Amino acid sequence: MNAVLKNYASTLAMLAGVLAGGLIGAFWPAAAPYLKPFGDIFLNLLFSLVIPLVFCSIALSFCRLRSGGRLGSLLLRSGIVFLGIWLLYGLAGYLCVLCSGPLAAAGLSFSDAVLPAQSRADALVSAFSVPDFPQLFSKYSILPLMIFSALLGAGISAAGEKGAPMARALDACNEAVMRAMDYLMVLAPVGLGCYFAASVAEIGASVLGGYLKVFGLYALLAFLLFAVVNPALVLLTRGKAGFAAFWRHIVPPSLTALATASSSVAMPGNIEAARRMGVDESVSGAVVPLATNLLKAGSVAGAVLKVAFLMAFCGMGTPSPACIGIAVLAAVVSGAVANGGVTGDLLICALVGVDPSLVGVVMIIGTIIDIPATLLNSQTNVVAALLTDRSLQK
Repeated sequence: MNAVLKNYASTLAMLAGVLAGGLIGAFWPAAAPYLKPFGDIFLNLLFSLVIPLVFCSIALSFCRLRSGGRLGSLLLRSGIVFLGIWLLYGLAGYLCVLCSGPLAAAGLSFSDAVLPAQSRADALVSAFSVPDFPQLFSKYSILPLMIFSALLGAGISAAGEKGAPMARALDACNEAVMRAMDYLMVLAPVGLGCYFAASVAEIGASVLGGYLKVFGLYALLAFLLFAVVNPALVLLTRGKAGFAAFWRHIVPPSLTALATASSSVAMPGNIEAARRMGVDESVSGAVVPLATNLLKAGSVAGAVLKVAFLMAFCGMGTPSPACIGIAVLAAVVSGAVANGGVTGDLLICALVGVDPSLVGVVMIIGTIIDIPATLLNSQTNVVAALLTDRSLQK
């Protein structure tokens, strides 16, 4: 029990901070003006660290691309499976949003956070690029910065030995920024709590009901995906014997993920479970680690709810099906970038078209759905290995 509490210490601390902030904002709103500066300071420091973290992490990943060729056709097959799962989970989240109605009825108070509307052509240009180099390193330019970092990393890789010093510098910088981010996140319970207290005091305690609705909706969605959709995929592709083997071997790694709050810790158990389910050892050994770091299926469904909540919060109405693409991109970024949860949330703000200062609104959702999302991510990693192995057998 102590080990479980230790693994969840960070999540529980953030939940406690958010809950305390919500209660202060609801029952003692006069204190909110004194707490708001602390929330703003935390978010500003977060923005300052996210920018170099994205730059170093993405560039470094592309520096190492030459070692990725070993996956060969397996990478292509798994990529197709991942895309199918992303779209399926995104659609499931979107249907839940359509059935649930507005997730944050009090959102009209923040309509002034919506950025000025642009033509489709201008929106496309600004989404993927900036007119001047210094503008890359801004919280408003997360996606252009990622594209630039990928291009630079690919260039460093292509430069071979001449690019090696820059690759080592990026590696060192990435490690230092990651450590700095770890230190800052120690303050997250206080920072998010102060931010939430100010938000509740400004728009009213009804926002608490919005967050509770999001959690309840996601918990129901996660249960259906975990207990119905994923097993159905296994049954359709592996038959009754594969279905029985799936439930026989999936429980231990799922409990590991639940107890440790980490699908990464459950990865060895998931690899072994996939092998026991009949997946070729070379497939399970490649696909499960890849899925652990990139698939984030439960996070895709959660990101759809984040988009819907943020739009309701800002009085932007019900999201279009395009929110599925936003959710997939945000979830992939969260997996591809070290400490990428904040980066994915910033990307959601940018693509929805609201001021990045509202990233705290989205971060709170990530905190409250973390446990079911982790469990779902872990199970779906095995499902991805099963589906990829089946596609290779055809």
